[in-house]
Amino acid sequence: MNILFLSLRCPYPPNRGDRIRNYYFIKHLAKKHRVTLVSFVESTDEIEMARPLNQLCHQVEFVLFNRTKALVNSASGFFSIEPFQVHYWRSLKMQKKVDELLDRNQFDLIHAHLFRMGQYVTKYNDKSKVLDLCDSLALNLSRRSQMDRGLHVPILKWEANRVKKYEIEMMRSFDYGTVVAQSDRDYLISENPNLKLAVIPVGIDPDYFIQSEPVEDETVPHLLFTGTMSYFPNVDAACYFCHQILPLIQEKIPSVHFSIVGSNPKKTVQKLASHSVTVTGTVPDTRPYFNQASVFVSPMRSGSGLQVKHLEAMATGLPIVTTPLGASGLEGTWGEHLCIAESPEDFANRTIELIQNLHLRREIGRSGQNLVRHKYNWHVLGEQLENVYQQTYSAYLG
Repeated sequence: MNILFLSLRCPYPPNRGDRIRNYYFIKHLAKKHRVTLVSFVESTDEIEMARPLNQLCHQVEFVLFNRTKALVNSASGFFSIEPFQVHYWRSLKMQKKVDELLDRNQFDLIHAHLFRMGQYVTKYNDKSKVLDLCDSLALNLSRRSQMDRGLHVPILKWEANRVKKYEIEMMRSFDYGTVVAQSDRDYLISENPNLKLAVIPVGIDPDYFIQSEPVEDETVPHLLFTGTMSYFPNVDAACYFCHQILPLIQEKIPSVHFSIVGSNPKKTVQKLASHSVTVTGTVPDTRPYFNQASVFVSPMRSGSGLQVKHLEAMATGLPIVTTPLGASGLEGTWGEHLCIAESPEDFANRTIELIQNLHLRREIGRSGQNLVRHKYNWHVLGEQLENVYQQTYSAYLG
């Protein structure tokens, strides 16, 4: 199959959720299909770093993204019925690049990553098209607007309503769609039962996260949270844990230490740093932090989709404690593959139990690790994507 693959961000290096997903999809597809990749990049250095993609793809095309112009576009579209996100990522250069490729090539299928890239192919009704929404941005924004307390909340709610309408209309212009979690599919189907949507979770490379013998310090139990620390759901989770959960744990285990590991920490996160809390900022490799941790804590109260951080922790054999929202999309059994808690008291108690019970910690860690290896590896997920492609293309051929 000849595939045009539109990626919002360059898939290489695969160092964050969306890049990881697209890189491993392309890596899998390239074994049997011809893939032409088109992506935004922010610098020529990024193009140089992405050279390995040339070994996987038949053709790779990049369009430089201009943040200043993107902000101007967003401002000019303030009163538009289309979301800020659409205006922000709208580019005449990208549209021209996509049009040229479709004019010169006979593609069997177009794969668009997120509705920001979907906008460039809505007019092509004579092609079979798959839209990877990943998660519902409308659901994400709706949850955030309920948690956020900033002055921008009215605009956030307004944007959530615009995204809700646009997301559904965009999905209707594609033959098939994919999301990473059943909860996102349920939400979108409740808005339009006629949408064709498949759930293809986020995956990881389990071999990359094979853990050597743990280097836990039993005298100083380490708790870990990872993620992009400028992203609101992660910022909220880190602050919530430090302010409402960690003090309860410290009452029973005063020596406990909490590490917040992730890029671009906001000032509110940086201020959490203390003798018992480390805020690292960007690190070259998260595996040493997983290796020294006793428990992965993730009190998510906002967001949507499936959390890659949870799969990474489970792949290393690290037990996780999260919320029902944080566990959304994970096909695991509570108490067997992971621990779930809602209130600060319950969250603290479950974390304390794991810290104090080495056998339970390792038992849940091993169960989670086996779950990830069997259900969330990229070979299995790549085949699921191919099945969606085949259904889409067969329906197109009639």
